[in-house]
Amino acid sequence: MRLLLNNHFKTFIISTVLAIAANCIYYAIAQRGQDYDYKNAVILIAGSTLALTVILLVMALPVLFLANKQYWNNVPLRLFLYFSGSAAFLIAVFTLQVNANTKIFDMITVFIFIIVHYIFYHKTVKAMN
Repeated sequence: MRLLLNNHFKTFIISTVLAIAANCIYYAIAQRGQDYDYKNAVILIAGSTLALTVILLVMALPVLFLANKQYWNNVPLRLFLYFSGSAAFLIAVFTLQVNANTKIFDMITVFIFIIVHYIFYHKTVKAMN
């Protein structure tokens, strides 16, 4: 349980930092040639990204059910519990009617979260087996 909770927290921290950086880079590329206040933009991007990763963190909480050995040993259930929250968020991003910049911003955040989450999943599987 402690390993799962620890990896869950690390996933949140690392994916938040990486997503803020990636979204700032996307914003700078998308607004290139225009006169924008990047100082205020970074603050808004950081706040929005933090809110999205908190939502992803809460949606990924079923990971903590894997502390039960019966759930952990059932591989399809383990994959479902580990990645269902992120997958549901990704489906929501694709189906919501929002502007293209918001959709790209959300997709960058969720893809980074899924990649970091997968890395810690792989490390946890190696440690548990």
